[in-house]
Amino acid sequence: MIEMYMNEKIIDVRKLLYKMDMDNSDFLNFFDLQHLQVGILRLKPGEKDTQEPHASDEIYLVLEGDGFIEIGKKAYIPMERIYHIVTNENPYNKFVIEK
Repeated sequence: MIEMYMNEKIIDVRKLLYKMDMDNSDFLNFFDLQHLQVGILRLKPGEKDTQEPHASDEIYLVLEGDGFIEIGKKAYIPMERIYHIVTNENPYNKFVIEK
């Protein structure tokens, strides 16, 4: 899943998603350092992210689907394959996949 080349890490998301399928899991934490944690959360249509806001900044990448992220009282529509950064100063209220 994670291959090491000198000081670089190459992560094959396809292998991670396959592992999640085999484990029948909707969440996988696959990279964990003191100040950085990376995981995959897979939501089904109509399902809401039930995680609590984290103490650190968060980065979201929507691989597939449509939905919205609500920060405070404002809703944003994330775009596929674009990174979305949510700072811990403005934690999100909810992340919802609509389809």
